[in-house]
Amino acid sequence: MKVIIFGGAPIREYDFCKDYMQDAEVIICCDAGMRHAKALGVDPDYIVGDFDSTTPDVLEYYKGKNIPIRQFPTRKDETDMELGIFLALELGATDMVLFGGIGDRFDHTLANAHYLLSLLKKGVRARLVDDKNCVEVIDKHLTIEGKVGDLVSTLPLSMEVTGITLKGFSYPLTDYTLTLDGDYIAVSNVLAEEKATIDIKTGYLYVIKSRD
Repeated sequence: MKVIIFGGAPIREYDFCKDYMQDAEVIICCDAGMRHAKALGVDPDYIVGDFDSTTPDVLEYYKGKNIPIRQFPTRKDETDMELGIFLALELGATDMVLFGGIGDRFDHTLANAHYLLSLLKKGVRARLVDDKNCVEVIDKHLTIEGKVGDLVSTLPLSMEVTGITLKGFSYPLTDYTLTLDGDYIAVSNVLAEEKATIDIKTGYLYVIKSRD
């Protein structure tokens, strides 16, 4: 089941959302993420959060639609995005796209990026996406499709990632090892073909497709 989760970080333009939202079965808004759904003209299936960062008019707008709302105290252990992720898991999500999770707060952005690992370990494919980035964590294989010239970076999340093989890139690798405290030679690689593959043997690897 594919679930879209809207967090509260700014989204500069919304055109990129449409492709990722195809085939989505559930939409969850986390607190101020409601404004993104409203801007897109879509109604969420669920709303969660402590509602300390949303505006009263948006909250009242969705309350009027009788959408299920789970409100939590401001003093809590979880971020609002994490509450949305927990709900998506409860509903049986196998694929998550996280919008509004890359913003000015580096701590929140980094936490959202780290959630990708915990979701991968639960068997869920998850991507953290904004208008310039698509971030994913892999432990085996990934096929990337795009245009020749697209930028793709591969960065270790675990202390060591072994057996990295990149095919279809301007800078290919074969059975390479990257370490968390080593040289990041795989930043800003370039697609040489419209379809490229990334394989690793052990560890966890960030795959980040970006544009300037």
